[in-house]
Amino acid sequence: MTASSFDPVPEPDDRPATVAAAAPEAPTSTTLVPWRPRRSRWATAFRWWLGLSVATLVGVALFAFVGYGLMDFAPLHIVVSGDDPSSGITIAGLPDGAGAALAVALLFLTLLVLLLVPVIVLLVVGSVAIALVFGIGIPLVVLALTLCAVTSPIWLVGLLIWLLARRRDSHRHVGSARMAA
Repeated sequence: MTASSFDPVPEPDDRPATVAAAAPEAPTSTTLVPWRPRRSRWATAFRWWLGLSVATLVGVALFAFVGYGLMDFAPLHIVVSGDDPSSGITIAGLPDGAGAALAVALLFLTLLVLLLVPVIVLLVVGSVAIALVFGIGIPLVVLALTLCAVTSPIWLVGLLIWLLARRRDSHRHVGSARMAA
């Protein structure tokens, strides 16, 4: 049984052969390797983007949680228009460790926003484009097909006239193509 180009037959291994220290010279490898699909650059970029997004989100959560845990809430006295709406909570007197953890969390949050904003913009632009195609493009195609169906008798008469005119022209030129002997 012969293999065609469409059969998933293993391809010959084209990787360079590794030379062992004890072996004088290793022959080139003719081992067959199984076929595997090649990843596109878009798929690789998307996987890196997704991994960065997840790592950034975990970093934001971790450092925000650590910073919040290191905070020391002290009493606060806020008076708004004569009323005291606070219940004695403040973030004044933030220690250095908590401030650093919150700063790193803010840095990770900025990175996450930088990663997510282009994707959100792409989704919005794609949604608008799809809405325009379905809202304007498909009705225009339906209108064109309807006009073609409604005006088909005119098109058929025009085709018939064209065929008749073409047939008469072809008969006229047939005699001129012959040579006298």
